[in-house]
Amino acid sequence: MKKTLKLVIALALVACMALAVVGCPQPATASQGIDSENHVIHVGNTAATSGAFATVGVPFNYAQEAYFWYYTTQTEGYKDADGNKYTIEFHHYDDGFDGTAGMTYTKKLVEEDKVFALVGHFGTNTVGATVDYLQENGIPMVYGVCGVSDLYNTERNIMTVQPIYDTEGQSMLATAFASVEVGGLAGSKVGVIATTDEAGKGMLNGIKIEAQKLGKTFELQEVAADATDYSAAVTALKNAGCDVVIIAANQAPFVNIANTFVTAQYENVNIITSYVSANYGTMGGLVLSGAINDTRNIYAGAWLVTGSAPDTSFKGWNDFAEFARIMTLYAKHNGETLIKLEDDAVAAGLLGGYDWAADGVSANYLNSYAMAGYVSANVFCQGLDRMSGKTLTWEAFIDAMEEAPMNVPMGTSVSYENGQRLGIDALALNKYTKANFGVGEVYRGITGLATLEGSIQ
Repeated sequence: MKKTLKLVIALALVACMALAVVGCPQPATASQGIDSENHVIHVGNTAATSGAFATVGVPFNYAQEAYFWYYTTQTEGYKDADGNKYTIEFHHYDDGFDGTAGMTYTKKLVEEDKVFALVGHFGTNTVGATVDYLQENGIPMVYGVCGVSDLYNTERNIMTVQPIYDTEGQSMLATAFASVEVGGLAGSKVGVIATTDEAGKGMLNGIKIEAQKLGKTFELQEVAADATDYSAAVTALKNAGCDVVIIAANQAPFVNIANTFVTAQYENVNIITSYVSANYGTMGGLVLSGAINDTRNIYAGAWLVTGSAPDTSFKGWNDFAEFARIMTLYAKHNGETLIKLEDDAVAAGLLGGYDWAADGVSANYLNSYAMAGYVSANVFCQGLDRMSGKTLTWEAFIDAMEEAPMNVPMGTSVSYENGQRLGIDALALNKYTKANFGVGEVYRGITGLATLEGSIQ
């Protein structure tokens, strides 16, 4: 009897062990880059912090580091299931804006440093060289610092933020046809001049996608980005009677094409172009050259809108004030020299309520590249917030990022729901006129594709 009882117990134990192996859920194991002993999350990027593009890479990375510091020292941050709070360690390599070096350093981050995620994956050359590798590897990548088409409709682990060229092309065409009531230009005949480089091709792809969705047609002229004469393309659209022209191109060819409207005497037309050219220097130069005149305005997209001081009812301004506050806190933490604001009204609107406001602000508080780095780190940390109290795995983190739209500071939101990977599809439109000497006024607030499309008959 005892032997039989022992046998039954033994069989029961074996059965329980078998169930534990095949039927009972096992606790999740954290992915690489999560140091559960020292409570550290390792992330990284490879970016140009030397050479011609250092003016972009240095403030971008500085702002990422500033926000990571703020998140782990001034907020609840990420805590694991046992309540342990984690810090974020940022690893960086300088690739000098070289795709080959970018690929080498990206592999080093993933395979040797074993970071949990790439945050602020930087530049057209590196992104283009590495995106296939990252998709095959499966590591989360949050925010590609460019708009190349390689980021459009990718695998789930690629989660970019700023507008992708293809998405911007969709927005530009929708804006060209949309009603004035929603900030469109109500074009009756739309023309497109697209360069044959990566930027132009990406925007043109989006334009074609949107035209098919809307059942609209457009006149197309394709040109080389490094061409010296664009008169044939501009004249063709003038002769076709286009009242709105989209220039799908990067900064340098855009300026040359826009100036050709002067020599071609192409008047009474509105021009739309990419957010990459939305800056005072470029547009001010086009006023001086006559490309922007009394009958020819130029519009450019914008995905961050800060507003003006001190309108505290405006999300963009409030977000901007918070950005400036965090950058200043970090600068003070580092012992950096701060900038005194001469305009007391701006200082009050920007930094009101903080006893250190009189000391000044971070030297980067108006740097648009620093704003982009801040957005990058902020969006990543929103994903960490959704994971707090849970084990950080790649799959779980991506699931969390897809739960609901992510807030974009100084912008609207970006959604990864249902696996979509389009970047921001809601842009503001800056209007540049002769009257304001090339200084953009926000012609309309940030508007999504759905709103634009809904106004088109």
